[in-house]
Amino acid sequence: MYVISIGSQRAETRTTLAGVLEHLNRDRAGRAVPRVEEIALRHIERGAIPVLRLKSGAFAVRPVGTARSILTLILEEIDRYIVRTDGRILRPQDMSRSAWGAVMAAGRLAHFPEEAIDLSQGDAGPLFRTADLFEETGQFGIAEFVRSEFHRRFGYGINGPLYAPNASPNGRHEIHVAYALLRGEKLRECVVNAYRESAEVGANDVSWLQPLIHVPALRGALAPAQLQGLCDAMRHARLEITSTNAPRLVAIMRGLPGDCSYVQVDDALFEHGILPALAEPLRKQPEGEASRPVSGLAARMHHLITQRQFHATMDKAKADREALLISQRRFDDIARRAVHTRVSTSFDWPNEVALAVLQRDIAKLLKVFDNPKDWNADSKRALRDELDVDLLQCSAAVRRRRLFELCGFSADEQREWEHQALAEKAQRNAERDLVEACQRAEAASWRIETGQVMNGREYVDFCIAEGFSEIVDLPRGGAREYRLRDPRKGCSRRLRAKDGTLSYARARLAQIATPLALAA
Repeated sequence: MYVISIGSQRAETRTTLAGVLEHLNRDRAGRAVPRVEEIALRHIERGAIPVLRLKSGAFAVRPVGTARSILTLILEEIDRYIVRTDGRILRPQDMSRSAWGAVMAAGRLAHFPEEAIDLSQGDAGPLFRTADLFEETGQFGIAEFVRSEFHRRFGYGINGPLYAPNASPNGRHEIHVAYALLRGEKLRECVVNAYRESAEVGANDVSWLQPLIHVPALRGALAPAQLQGLCDAMRHARLEITSTNAPRLVAIMRGLPGDCSYVQVDDALFEHGILPALAEPLRKQPEGEASRPVSGLAARMHHLITQRQFHATMDKAKADREALLISQRRFDDIARRAVHTRVSTSFDWPNEVALAVLQRDIAKLLKVFDNPKDWNADSKRALRDELDVDLLQCSAAVRRRRLFELCGFSADEQREWEHQALAEKAQRNAERDLVEACQRAEAASWRIETGQVMNGREYVDFCIAEGFSEIVDLPRGGAREYRLRDPRKGCSRRLRAKDGTLSYARARLAQIATPLALAA
């Protein structure tokens, strides 16, 4: 018997050292972890056992003995006091949650032996060299020893037994309890009540455990897929499964295949009036100018756009429904929303384009229409239907010319507008490049011949003010060296590409040259 004292709390007792580890390292659900100085552990016969805190944060114990003897002691204890009773090996669901936790704490030592064994001295230390009567010589494999002992003693590995046929080993107690109840097995009330009182355990991935606990009529009544689908559908609809409605629900589920999908479950419950139709809120109707078109072009654009969106939504919903990817409830809801969206979509975009046409805003129209024919196709069709301007079946040059004609531009006026637009774009790009280069250069530090220290932007501005007006690059082996040169004096100063001074110098010199070119 082990006695655990933590500060002023009431002392706890455990029959196994693995149970002590389970108690010290269990999830405390947000409560403060005790300080190791507050913990005292003793065996009623063998005396005090040191407890320490590992770097991982886990608590560890340090009983006396070799690695083999300590592990043998721990495994023998859980074999004698927990797993094997009257010669029968208990399953996880036959034990309490804390008892099974002790078994898993023992199995955990295969990978984390430091929780019970001092490994700091290595294989050459006295812990591994001290041999008892039955100690074998040579390297002692802790992981293999624990695994083989689990299989020999209990018939399963350190990850626990299978929780269902064709399933994987699992060490979670709630999984074994859930599947045992699903199969209709009789479990001890103390095991079931532990989960009745702690409903948050398994709430995320074993949410169907609570209905099995609170409604015994569900136990053993349905196949796993049927029960899990039923519980998920009722939970999502915020409907409770009770002893009153359970017989009817079970009868409905039994009419489905044993491997039924969630969609089939949803359809069956909806067909029998258990699940209500989905009725999520719809978007508000547009108001003011957004609720009406400014012209026939805007009305036609709105019609074509909303019709295409409606048919695309419904075509996908029909395909998903035929493939049983969505339930009938979800299909009905999608259809309801699609119809509402068709009549509640605002006229903001159609009106914006239609006003650009009325105002002969060529810049705006080029952004909207001067692109491949499959871009803004609905708007282009509307333009063709209402104004007889075809932008779909033509080359890029013809399309652009028709847009300028729509706004009343002659060919010469088009060329002049495009030339000015290119100049303005180049100016904007130059200003942007200058700002970016300036920001990079300001982060650099330079020292000139006088010893003065300045940032990269100040250094370049200083050089340009002194008459350095040409950028030259010189070969330096396999690299290039860039310099800012004064053509009158024939001297130069260095620039660096990495710190932004080269880019800033180019942008500043280009900015200075532009007004001169315009003046010429």
